[in-house]
Amino acid sequence: MRIATLGLALTLLASGASGPAMAEPMSSDAAREHLFPADRMVLKPMDMNAFGGGMKRAVRLTLDQMKGRGQMLKFLEAGYGYYGAVAFPTEGNGQEPPTIISQLNSPDAAGQAATEACQEANGKPCAVAALLLPQGYDARDLTLSQAASEKVLDAWDDGALPKYLAFSPSTNAWGIAKGPGASARMAVESCKRADCIVAIADQ
Repeated sequence: MRIATLGLALTLLASGASGPAMAEPMSSDAAREHLFPADRMVLKPMDMNAFGGGMKRAVRLTLDQMKGRGQMLKFLEAGYGYYGAVAFPTEGNGQEPPTIISQLNSPDAAGQAATEACQEANGKPCAVAALLLPQGYDARDLTLSQAASEKVLDAWDDGALPKYLAFSPSTNAWGIAKGPGASARMAVESCKRADCIVAIADQ
């Protein structure tokens, strides 16, 4: 998970709740049907009603600076991929910087993590102003971070079997176990979070 607290004079921007519950692991072929391309990301503004007048203007200015395709490509090139969130204090003088979280495994996880990090940094209530989402996002049975999605979509088929991928719905964590002797339990252990579950199993 990447966290950034940035000033409002933006040049290069750098850069929780769980996603859908999974009853059984799916094959990598099935998983690819659920995952989004790793090279296209958009900024989705959220409802601004949580922000006071001064903050609302500052939030809109910041999001306007962030949302261009060129800026999203800079995020991806720097490793700050979806799922992410941009949070601000709900009240202030408009000078409070945003907190940006990236590479979580679901939008809900990103929103929660950004809110918590913002509140810890500022000592006051915060709200999510925008989400970093893959282009064409819609709700699906499996969501993984941009980094994990790229692994499954572009670098999964290396001939090693069996192969398992586990992920944490509430964080950025994921892990893989592969090759002779690999097991689902080993994938969960490599994921290193209490809520890790096996999402993909090829045997």
